[in-house]
Amino acid sequence: MRFILKLFIVYTLLLIPVSFSMAQQITEVEITAQTILARVDRFMQYAEGELEGRLKHIYPDGRAFIVDFNGKIDKNNFLFTFISQSRGESLKVLYNFGGEDIWVYNIHALRMFHKTGIDKYDSLLSTNFSFIDLSNSDFQTNYNARVTGTVKIKGIDCYKLYLEPLFPESMYGAITMYVSVDKFHPLRIDYHDRDKVIFKFLTLAKVMENGGKSVPLRYDMLNIKEGTVTILTFTRFDESIKYKPDIFRPEKLGE
Repeated sequence: MRFILKLFIVYTLLLIPVSFSMAQQITEVEITAQTILARVDRFMQYAEGELEGRLKHIYPDGRAFIVDFNGKIDKNNFLFTFISQSRGESLKVLYNFGGEDIWVYNIHALRMFHKTGIDKYDSLLSTNFSFIDLSNSDFQTNYNARVTGTVKIKGIDCYKLYLEPLFPESMYGAITMYVSVDKFHPLRIDYHDRDKVIFKFLTLAKVMENGGKSVPLRYDMLNIKEGTVTILTFTRFDESIKYKPDIFRPEKLGE
């Protein structure tokens, strides 16, 4: 009996370092760039239902203009209507297939545009956001990424990721992303042009906790070259609303 007890103790002591080593290996495998991007994509994804928000674009001299918007959000389709304070409803933007397919309808001109290739990177209503920035298309799907280190952003420990586009038509030559270690929030995203020079960056300015889930409430996009800032704020969410699939068809935008 004593022999069996001694054997068990020896076996347990031998197992502890192996278990620790295996746990350490699993942790190292789990915290990869693609894993981090998957968490970022989930955090940034729009909640299903209806949302409302506002874009405020500020020039270096203090002048500003405001555009309100509402969004109808399905799992893989988003329909945004943008409302100018001077002209009322002015633009509808439809994102299909999780933001990969973009359709734009100019309400006043009665014209439809299919944004493909480099056209996805056109400025949205003369703000610092492009159409693709609001698409919420997955970073994980469109970029190769690697973790290049850890840094502090506003005193918060962050992973630093370097993303390179998978598709040649991308107008972003690279993206640098700083993601919090504890919650995987993208605290800052630097957008590089094709010469790999940072020309604008996005910061996460405000987050809300809702039912145990973190929800972004405000993003600030600064254009370094022009000195302009666009503040994107979400003001209302209603996840109880459901939509018929046909409202997310491009041919319905003009109705």
